[in-house]
Amino acid sequence: MRHVIFWFCFLSLEIGLVNAQTNFSKKTKATAPYPKYRVWTSPSSGEEPRWNSPSFEWPSRKKSKYSIRVSTSRSFQVNLIERTDLPYAIFNPHQVLQSGIWYWQHKINADAWSPIDSFTIKSTTPTFDAPAINTVLANIPVVHPRVLIQKKDIATLRTTSKNLKESNLIIEKANLDLTQLLPDESLALPTFSGKDDFENEKIAQNASKVLGWRVHQAVLGFSQAYLLTGDEKYFIAAKKWMLQVAKWDPNGATHTNNFGDAGIMSGLAVGVDSFWDLLSPDERSLIMSHVAVRADQFYKLWIGQVESRSSSMHVWQHIMHHLLQTSLALKGELPAASKWMEYIYELWIAQSPKMAEEDGAWFNGTSYFGMNMLTLVDVSTIFKDLTGVDFMVSPWFKNNPRWLMYAFPPGSIADGFSNDGDKHPRPPLNYAGYTDVLSKIFQDPYAAWYSKAVTNSLTKELSDDQDFSWFRIKTGSKLKTPMPVDESVIPQAAVFPEGGVAYMHTTVQHEANDLMLSLRSSPFGPMGHAHADQNTFNIAYGGKRLFNNTGYRPAMGDPHFLDWYKHTRGHNGILIDGQGQPFNASAYGWIPRFLHGKDISYAVGDASNAYAAFDEGQKIDYGMKTFRRHYIMLRPSIIIIYDELKADHPAEWTWLLHNDKGLAVDEETHCITAESEVARSMVMLYSSAPISYNITDQFTIPVDNWTKKIDEEGDTITFKNQWHFKGTSDQKSTDMRYLAIIQVKPDGSFEKIVPGSHTGLFAVGDWKVDAALDASKPASIKVWNDKTGAGLVSNGPLMSRGKAFNGKQSESSKLFEVIDNNEKFQEVVDEVPRVLKNLFQNR
Repeated sequence: MRHVIFWFCFLSLEIGLVNAQTNFSKKTKATAPYPKYRVWTSPSSGEEPRWNSPSFEWPSRKKSKYSIRVSTSRSFQVNLIERTDLPYAIFNPHQVLQSGIWYWQHKINADAWSPIDSFTIKSTTPTFDAPAINTVLANIPVVHPRVLIQKKDIATLRTTSKNLKESNLIIEKANLDLTQLLPDESLALPTFSGKDDFENEKIAQNASKVLGWRVHQAVLGFSQAYLLTGDEKYFIAAKKWMLQVAKWDPNGATHTNNFGDAGIMSGLAVGVDSFWDLLSPDERSLIMSHVAVRADQFYKLWIGQVESRSSSMHVWQHIMHHLLQTSLALKGELPAASKWMEYIYELWIAQSPKMAEEDGAWFNGTSYFGMNMLTLVDVSTIFKDLTGVDFMVSPWFKNNPRWLMYAFPPGSIADGFSNDGDKHPRPPLNYAGYTDVLSKIFQDPYAAWYSKAVTNSLTKELSDDQDFSWFRIKTGSKLKTPMPVDESVIPQAAVFPEGGVAYMHTTVQHEANDLMLSLRSSPFGPMGHAHADQNTFNIAYGGKRLFNNTGYRPAMGDPHFLDWYKHTRGHNGILIDGQGQPFNASAYGWIPRFLHGKDISYAVGDASNAYAAFDEGQKIDYGMKTFRRHYIMLRPSIIIIYDELKADHPAEWTWLLHNDKGLAVDEETHCITAESEVARSMVMLYSSAPISYNITDQFTIPVDNWTKKIDEEGDTITFKNQWHFKGTSDQKSTDMRYLAIIQVKPDGSFEKIVPGSHTGLFAVGDWKVDAALDASKPASIKVWNDKTGAGLVSNGPLMSRGKAFNGKQSESSKLFEVIDNNEKFQEVVDEVPRVLKNLFQNR
């Protein structure tokens, strides 16, 4: 059967899951689903493209020009579309194509044409037809301002914004900046040193970023305050700042960090646009000349590179947004501005949303998603205003608030995955600002609920959010806020198979009593800000961390960051022969199965391909053949983790668990105990072969806050020791099983676990658990409750109160519950995300 992505079908969404009759746990030894650099063409092999009009992409080569031809005939004689001298490896035809099979080729410089590729346009292929760049450029007003607001709309803005709290906060902040001394270029230099060149480089980048962002924020604030009030005191201050900064060396210390560099670029561009009529021609020229140097360096660095990388993170987080604002401000004033905008426009059409597919998840995690929110909204809005076309047409935009609901619940810690996944104790206010925008655009009651719940959890008002305050000021009452969904109908579990994450909760609406299980096994692998954490999990209770990944990130590339924080050993995962998963795009995972009921939720993660690396010429293989992890939540307080492991050689196996506060182990009873500020936990760990239990509160790779990171209160962060458990096999074996029965309760009133009549059978309160712990036999796990009749099997028939449920396929996972006197039966086999389909078929 086809299993719904979300148990609560929010909207009809086809994400390309492919039903499979058997599981696909074997390694592919093929390229990565998302290689670091593009290695294939798209669309390809007769596939249906995501949109009509399709985007064409191919591997790039440095400093090259490209040609492309597209036709309905293999001889390229009929319905020919042709383009030469493309400076980047993307082509958007900007026209709807007729239904049928199409053929296409590309070539690099004067090379021969590539082999003929094909794709199929169907009558049902969704249409997305954005106009050509010439139309976009022609729609940009000749007069200034045109970035923050168009000149024709200023009078209306000043009338409608007069009594808004957002306007008052902007003005208050600008008034404070009026009293600040003009910045000196020397402030971009570091004030302290590290112990080596690596640390000194990172420290210098941080100092450069701080000054660049300070300039950006000050000039932007002056610009907004002036546009809101017409008071020229903001122009006088902004002019001093801009002329001061325009004298700096654009290749000097403020160029060291690309965020700071881009902040200065767009700050000056927005400033010259906002104050155009008040600046003299010479002043405009001085400022624009400075901006042009910074902007053109980004453009030259990007073309032929950014479009071919799986994740140029800084570009997509902020810098692309800054260069678009700069292009919009200077189009018609500087000839290069049109080519800057053209590249961003074509790239955005082809690849946005960059770090996601359609299910709503973001592979770089909840914290770094916050870095992309304003860009996603503002770039889409700018292009819609210039074209009249909806640039949020991808289903990802509608699904994204649902991911946030489960990954970063209001008032709660986030799922913990990827860099800074534990940075915020609860969603910050800009997450409410972002989801408020989406709730209005899509009239989405779930996004409205999330926005309101986050705001309430912070005891703030939405108007206190600064990131989206200008959006709210501009739109005013044009966009209505929908009523929030009745929170009682929000389901307690969801899977996002394209992003490779799933979540199980007990009360996601109320963090104080919520038991939260988060799991990750992602086709995106460990690239970017993601970690080598396929088939790992985190557990929280009451909105606080309980069992989470550990370690710290003083800076990207820091030894502790690489060998602990990002490494598998810092996560609740598995090591083989002491080795974790390589930092390589081909070291990926996926989530084949997911079922959700009232009392039981179930998922399977597969990380069989995560312990080898084949992308970018790497050849690493630690010998993992199968790693299937079964995750079960038995509400309200039990979580079960069951692992089936197989290697191509006798291997040492290690089961990992981490906690912030402390761990205690009783090896005789297989018991691990832990606690957080609000809950206690007891973990009973069983295995198919004897294991040694080890706990420590030390990192094997020391950590030091040498970058002097600060917390939200501005205090220097102390990197505290955390606790780590290892359950390591005493003897090497090709096959291994682990079973963990985890209970979490605020008061520690745990159910007694009673062994049954055979190995792997246990009673936990009203629940029975039967896991195959004989590694020589097929893996399977069953849970059932004789009192309620609820039951789950990983495969085979399901029995409930003497009744057999065989389902349509013997190997399917099956879930049965009685809900409000109604029998509810579900089954699922492996479902393969679209991106993995070709890899599995061609293995």
